Amino acid sequence: MNRKMLVLAIAIASLPFIASLATAQVTPSRTTVWTDKPLYSPGEKGTIYLAFYNDRTSAVEVKNITLRFANWLAYVNGAWVGNQTFTYTGKTISSKSTLIFELPFTVPSDGRAVGTTAYLEIGTDHGFESDATYIALYESSRYMDQIVTIFTVQIVLIIVCTFILAAVIFLAARRPPPMWKAEGKTE
Repeated sequence: MNRKMLVLAIAIASLPFIASLATAQVTPSRTTVWTDKPLYSPGEKGTIYLAFYNDRTSAVEVKNITLRFANWLAYVNGAWVGNQTFTYTGKTISSKSTLIFELPFTVPSDGRAVGTTAYLEIGTDHGFESDATYIALYESSRYMDQIVTIFTVQIVLIIVCTFILAAVIFLAARRPPPMWKAEGKTE
């Protein structure tokens, strides 16, 4: 019983420490990353926007930004593709200010055209900052052409059946007069 009381006392004593961690604020990020559109198609061009906030008391010089697409890395035509490095000279961000960079990219049009995470690494004179964003792609159904053909055939069949049904109703409602004569009385 004493052991249970000891465990309970330790749990109650540590509760304020656990509760304070749950309400702790996250430090604000120096970078924010977003894309110009929510979805892309294979072969389409897009732009990644990077907002870099300098929260230091001195100016920061951005030297380069490396953009790496996790699922688009490949060795194509004798060169590695799937990453880009943008070099900057004289891009200085003064203290407590924000600078927005526009980073163009092209979605591959081959088999690598799948959704991917874009990792950004910003090289400054004070070290490196990193961030990431996800690039989503339109992914059509594998059998989309067959689905469109089936729907087209279905529409044509509905139209043909409508005409047949209208003709049946028209012919059933138009009955010819009976061909009988009243018989005379025979005595």
